Amino acid sequence: MGEEPGTDVVVPLAHKTLPFRMADIQLAKPLPERIPWSHELDSLRREWNFQFRLLRIDWNKQHVGAMVMGMLALLLGSVSTDLLDGGDATVSGIDGLVAIDGFQFFQILLSLLCWAWFTYQLWTLYPVMRVHAVSLLIMWNSFTIAQIFYHRNNPTFPFGFALSDMMEGTLIFLIVLFFLFFFWKAVIETRDLHVEVHHVHEDVRVMEAELAEHSLKGWSALFGIWIGLITLSTWAGLHHVAEFGERNVGFLVLHLITGLPAVPLLLFILWYPQKMLGDQAKIRTRAALDAALEMQEITPSHTSLSACPDCNEPSLVRRSDTGVLSHPCLSTGCTAMVPIGTACPQCNEQMPNRLECKACGVNAPALDFFPDTEAW
Repeated sequence: MGEEPGTDVVVPLAHKTLPFRMADIQLAKPLPERIPWSHELDSLRREWNFQFRLLRIDWNKQHVGAMVMGMLALLLGSVSTDLLDGGDATVSGIDGLVAIDGFQFFQILLSLLCWAWFTYQLWTLYPVMRVHAVSLLIMWNSFTIAQIFYHRNNPTFPFGFALSDMMEGTLIFLIVLFFLFFFWKAVIETRDLHVEVHHVHEDVRVMEAELAEHSLKGWSALFGIWIGLITLSTWAGLHHVAEFGERNVGFLVLHLITGLPAVPLLLFILWYPQKMLGDQAKIRTRAALDAALEMQEITPSHTSLSACPDCNEPSLVRRSDTGVLSHPCLSTGCTAMVPIGTACPQCNEQMPNRLECKACGVNAPALDFFPDTEAW
């Protein structure tokens, strides 16, 4: 998950809404050169310092409330009198539901409500990351399902494991890792496209400086830490429950001290890309973007010629055989064909409903650039 190194090129402040930029962050005590990977570690420290300072300014009561709600949901679902001794794994199905007393059943429902409210908060706080927020929560729960399969026939997993008992759990684990990798790749490639479109410059050094300003090394490292935390947390929780009949609180404590920090870290993983790319970005890989553009591409054989309604100067407005009007994106450096009145699928530049003729300056609705024709 490497990133491009920073440069010493001074570039104009691109994000004027930010009170500071990453290039302004200086470490008070850099690591000595004799320490291995000191430069890489200092780079991570600078990015984390920048992100933490930006987080303190940007996060409000709604962010804190969502974080508290998620941690409360985890606590309510993990700590109960029934689970303190690991529960009874020999009771399952309807018998298991009947064995739960009234207060513990209410605690389960309360935990589910807290998780639902936490998901709703993620949905409203991060409009760019909505689908990814839900998918990351699903992947977190999928890790739990994988651990259930691992511990089904071997309560002491990973000790004394048998390869024949690991097929289902390993399959789920690999599928989740596959989707997590593509989520990370989508964020990285969306960042690359953002820099190429919104920070284009003829000087390569300036482009490198802008790419360094948008570095995601620190975010990638914390994303990897989050994956490690939820993996260890789900294993410890299932390990605690699987060893029924034994009072083994240590694994429950490990489940909590790794699971609770994963909640605010999840908020950070969703918040930082949206803060960096803007509320109109779409997180997707280049392959997905290319496929979307190919689906929306208007072929010349299905277009009709257009011209200015005042001076008859040829226009770039095109109409497909389905009647959709499109025009090349107005953003500098972007050549995508954008349907009138919608946002560009590549750079999110809004295409207006009225267009201006470059020859005479007349401003008219896009439909007026096509001559009137009779149906008969």
